[in-house]
Amino acid sequence: MSETKAFILHLERAAQRRPQVERLRSALPFASEIVAATDGSQLTDHEIEAVYARQLHRPRFSFPLNRAEIGAFLSHRAAWRRIVEQGLDYALVFEDDAAIDAETFARTCAFAHNTRQLWEYTLAPAPQTRVVGTVVAKTDGLALIRPKNPPLRAIAQFVSQEAARKLLAATERFDRPIDTFLQMGWVTGVELLALRPSGVTEMSGALGGSTIQRKSMGLAEKIRHEIARPIYRAQVRAWRAFAKRPGN
Repeated sequence: MSETKAFILHLERAAQRRPQVERLRSALPFASEIVAATDGSQLTDHEIEAVYARQLHRPRFSFPLNRAEIGAFLSHRAAWRRIVEQGLDYALVFEDDAAIDAETFARTCAFAHNTRQLWEYTLAPAPQTRVVGTVVAKTDGLALIRPKNPPLRAIAQFVSQEAARKLLAATERFDRPIDTFLQMGWVTGVELLALRPSGVTEMSGALGGSTIQRKSMGLAEKIRHEIARPIYRAQVRAWRAFAKRPGN
């Protein structure tokens, strides 16, 4: 098994986040590498058309992606590609608003390493992210969980070589945000598990908020989003349940 390594996705123009990236690198107990995140605002129409298409998969995703969301997806693909190219058994992928509690995180990393045969891809969500599901393994207050509904906005993930290969193949073109796409195991062939506690916290609020923001919406569009969101989530749950049936 290769040495553990971390990749930190960082948008270079988000200069206010660079000090946090350096603090994270200093706190990590293993080697790390900064991956220059794709700046969606600099993508050409041709580059976007090559990777993004509306409504490729079911259930259909109702909303078009903005350029920042497309850039974020391509940034994760860049990290997966490095895992494959560098021949790593697995690596951690962090977004640049992540921070760690060194003691808890070290225990989580050891637990993930010791349970490596049980997961391909496991989320390391922030404490406020709700994770409900079946416990796959546990020890000394740590648990590896198969979530009933994989959480969104996990700012750190343990990604194996096999998961990286599957995800690169499944996302040559994509139609929805990265976190939402990862929930679709029936498309990716990758099951998402989650670690509790992770030792990872989110610093986005202290760093000026998200770098993936939509333009302000009018009232009609806000109402449409509020109506469509729970419908889409219910459809994802139904597709996940169908995919788990024997013979599917």
